[in-house]
This record gives sequence, structure tokens and C-alpha cells, in this order.
Amino acid sequence: MGEKTATSPDVDRNHLKIAQTWLPSLHGDRSVVSSRSTTMPLCSHRFPLPGSPSTCTLDTVIAPLPSLCLIIAFSLLSFQLVKVQGIANGFQRLPYPIWVHFIYMSLILAALGMTLLEIARLVAEGMGVGLLPLNSIGLLLVLHILWQERRVRTREILQLLSAYWLFLAIVETVKTVRLHTLEQNNPNDLEGSKYPSADQLLDNVVMLALYVLFLCFEPVTLFLSRREKPAPFELHGVLLSDH
Repeated sequence: MGEKTATSPDVDRNHLKIAQTWLPSLHGDRSVVSSRSTTMPLCSHRFPLPGSPSTCTLDTVIAPLPSLCLIIAFSLLSFQLVKVQGIANGFQRLPYPIWVHFIYMSLILAALGMTLLEIARLVAEGMGVGLLPLNSIGLLLVLHILWQERRVRTREILQLLSAYWLFLAIVETVKTVRLHTLEQNNPNDLEGSKYPSADQLLDNVVMLALYVLFLCFEPVTLFLSRREKPAPFELHGVLLSDH
């Protein structure tokens, strides 16, 4: 009992030194604490996988690349058509029934929901989201384009979206394969995990299936549209009206 009483002040002093080392003083800048607690890195707490690319590289560099290319390409295409030429090759009507177009948009909306779900679950798990929000922005842009082209499709946009879905499907295939490797190497996630590896794989398999479906739809639409003689349409932004 005597030894515990004698050493307790030393223990308290040690605890005080540790606290002073890690916590800012009362007269310091309190924003340091808030910035450390609220800032989330692009990627963290990821299970290390053998080989490459890692899941961090996928979410930060590779997966957002198709959407970034789409945004840049669409901006350049819009500038070329609207500011320079003002004319695009369109068709007098959709090469398919209008309800097919809205089903197509609904499926893209579902894909957008899957990307937002993945981002939300990564945030909940504290794993970081990389640059995955670019994919959500890219899908929003596609929805905007298809809404403007709900009455007529332009050949330039058909080609652009075909390339986008192809690029996105390839990237998503790579990511799905790596997540399958993650599930095999880390089959037993920590109990209470908010985003286990099996769920990550399932979410991305669903997104891959949707992207492959979109990839099939746009080239078929382009093929069907070639049967009709294209007519020039004047572009107002991305909205087409009969010239």
C-alpha cells in the first residue's frame, strides 16, 4: 500500500506530460484540433493487397479517370459545336420508343445511386473515398445529356457515350477483380464492420453489370441510327431543335 501511495504522484506527472505532448495548450490555436478531427484523407485504413493496383490507387486515380475524360471531352465537344460550328448531326426521331429512353435513364439513375451508396459506406467505415465523387458527377452529366436528347439523338453524343461506357466498364472490371482478391485475402472482416469486403464486391459487381448493359445499348442505338439519313440540328447548349 505504501509503495502505491509513493509512486502515484510520479504516474500523474507522466500522464500530464503525455497530455501536454499531444494536446495543444489552452492558449494555442484550437483550430488545430478541429482540423485534425474533421479532415479525412482521400484513402485510409485499406487492407494491403498483393500485387497492384491497390484499392487506394483504384479509388483515387484509376476509377475516376473515365468520368474525368468524359467531362473534358464533353466540354471540348460543346465548345466546338456551339461556339464554332453550331451544327450537329441528329435524327428526326429517336431510333427506339420513348419509353426505352426513360428506362435507360432510370438505370443510369440506379447506377448513380450505387456510386453514392459506395461513397457513403466508405465514409462510414472511415476508409476515404478517393476521387470517386467524380463518377457521380459523370453520371449526373450523362443524365443531363440524355434528358436534353430525349427527342432526338446526335451522332457525336452517341459516339462519346459509347466510348465512356467502354472505358468505365474496363476500369470497373479491374476494380471488381481486385475486390475479389480482397475478399479472398480478407474473408473475415472485423465484427461490426460497416462496409465488409463482400459488400464492396457486391456493390461493384452491380455497377459493372449496369455499365456493360449501357455499353451494349449505345452502340446498338448508333447502329440503328445509321439506317436513317442524318439531318442537321442547331445546338443551343446541348439542347437540339429542328433547324
